[in-house]
Amino acid sequence: MNAKARTRLSPSARTDQLLDVAKQMIMSDGLQSFTTESLARTAAVSSALVYNYFSSRQALLQALLEREYRVIGNALLSEVGNANNFEEVIRMFVANNFNSHAPGNIVPVLLSQPEIADSIRELRKQQGMQIARYLVENTAKTYKLTVKQAQFAVAMSSGASTAVSEWVAMNTLDQKQAIDMALTYIKAGMKGLADD
Repeated sequence: MNAKARTRLSPSARTDQLLDVAKQMIMSDGLQSFTTESLARTAAVSSALVYNYFSSRQALLQALLEREYRVIGNALLSEVGNANNFEEVIRMFVANNFNSHAPGNIVPVLLSQPEIADSIRELRKQQGMQIARYLVENTAKTYKLTVKQAQFAVAMSSGASTAVSEWVAMNTLDQKQAIDMALTYIKAGMKGLADD
């Protein structure tokens, strides 16, 4: 019998491996059926090893949510830094909302659980403030709005973008077409505020 040699991973690589397997399991079988014991079996490690990295199922799910949320936020900020104009920036934010709510994304699944979502409340607040500040400044400058008008426009645009992305996830509409329509709607609203 040829026994397969175990691979010894660094702590960070093992954490990522466990989180990757957990993510795949949850997306495949649902959050309710996910257990640390089933994770151990699927990842071909002992339950003790899983508990060595995560004290509980909830701690593991919180770590997964934080990692995925950071990945999405960092990717968005990196893209925005490469934008050629403010319309591209708005498109990136709208597309990010769509991707965050798209089927197959684990973030909305985890955010639906208050005890898990609560773990990134401060991170969400910090990222939200950073993003809002950037958008408000650029909206005010681009559309010649007051700061209050720009804050209103950004809040309404964000809400509209999220609502449309959730609607598209439940209906059959081409994502690109929906993003284009949402962008048209948002720009018209900002321009309308500037004309008042």
